[in-house]
Amino acid sequence: MSEVSVYLGGEGQNELGSRCGDPVYQDDSKSGVIETLLRGVQPRGWTVIGATRWCQIRKLRATGSTPNEARNVLGLVYDAKRAEARVLAFVRDANGDPNRPQIIADAISDAKAKFPGVEVVGGAAIPVLEAWILAMQAERGTESLSKPAAQSNLVKRGIAPKDTDAMVDVAAKIIRDNLPKDATSLRAWLTRADEVLPRLVQGTS
Repeated sequence: MSEVSVYLGGEGQNELGSRCGDPVYQDDSKSGVIETLLRGVQPRGWTVIGATRWCQIRKLRATGSTPNEARNVLGLVYDAKRAEARVLAFVRDANGDPNRPQIIADAISDAKAKFPGVEVVGGAAIPVLEAWILAMQAERGTESLSKPAAQSNLVKRGIAPKDTDAMVDVAAKIIRDNLPKDATSLRAWLTRADEVLPRLVQGTS
């Protein structure tokens, strides 16, 4: 049985590890937070085949007043389809924009209709990925923090904003039962991963 192919999307090295950057320089030497979280859900039976940084997404043309973030999501799903991936997994910082999480959620629903062959595990980290790392350490109230506050709280825990290795270490040791109930964006992302990866790996899609 061939492994399920997974494509990643994220803002930088913290999310993507050594898959960050131009495809010609990507390799599997270092996992980012996204791959690490997915391995916690389904350790085996799938492989990462590529990734795109958010700033490098080619936006698909859209009619009407489609928001840029929605076109980014569709462009990312298109990249995954072109790579012949079965799953796209991505995280995008909400970064203080109260509308961004819903725009991204709506775009994922739209992508299901446009690209039915690609399953999507994605969403906005509220407010940023650093807040997710705090929630993984059982800190409550992380979604109400600003980006600077989330980063400052993480530094107090000994993790610098660009310390990918430390973030990956936290993600690798996550205890799902200890996640605060108010970490809704992280819990929703993990629930979607629970729904997608084991099913595809077990061949029940």
